[in-house]
Amino acid sequence: MPALGKPARSRFAWLHPTAYLGIHGIVGLAIAAACTWLFFAIADEVPEKGAMIRVDNAVTNWLQVHGTETGETIFVAISWLGAQILIAVLVIVAIALLVRRDWRHLAVLAVTCGGGAALNGVLKLVFHRARPTFATEFHVRSWSFPSGHAMDSLVVYGLFGYWLGRRFPHMRRFIAIVTAALVLTIGFARIYLGVHYLSDVLAGFSAGVIWLIVCVTGYDFAERRRVGPAGPDEA
Repeated sequence: MPALGKPARSRFAWLHPTAYLGIHGIVGLAIAAACTWLFFAIADEVPEKGAMIRVDNAVTNWLQVHGTETGETIFVAISWLGAQILIAVLVIVAIALLVRRDWRHLAVLAVTCGGGAALNGVLKLVFHRARPTFATEFHVRSWSFPSGHAMDSLVVYGLFGYWLGRRFPHMRRFIAIVTAALVLTIGFARIYLGVHYLSDVLAGFSAGVIWLIVCVTGYDFAERRRVGPAGPDEA
């Protein structure tokens, strides 16, 4: 992976760096707080079988009735982007960072992606929500809430998108749009296939955003303070 450049800053950022960083921190905190509220609001609905559960059932049943074999084939392939292909991409990037001896980014990759997967596993055990009945066709055995595909894809592709945005600041908006579209499509694929409820995917996205913000904040701190072993461009 090429060396990461400094992100482009606005004129306001150059003239008022302290205020710029403060606003960034406040926005990040607000997003994390909103996602935390959303996650627990959804989680509270699951055992109570509230309005969200009725929406879940309505959406799942509608998609099963109106879905097609062609659509299923397409979304099975898209679903791979959140599991098999995602793992392959992770391995390739990890090997590239290892060859470059870019230990700081390798550590961030391991903590962010490994920690996100572990957190998802813990949350599944805590809530132990059964899959939709349609999921039996795909022989999935893990619990349904929150969606691992949704959470993992947001964390992994979100991290890659963040890195690419720093490396190519002039393409940052395009990268953000493509990353968001990819993650949302993977989440929708899981609902379309009937292996997750809508609330599973929304909760996975919420937990993923929280974890990604935590890890990106730590990464930014390490970059600013040069914490950890130096990469090839710092030696």
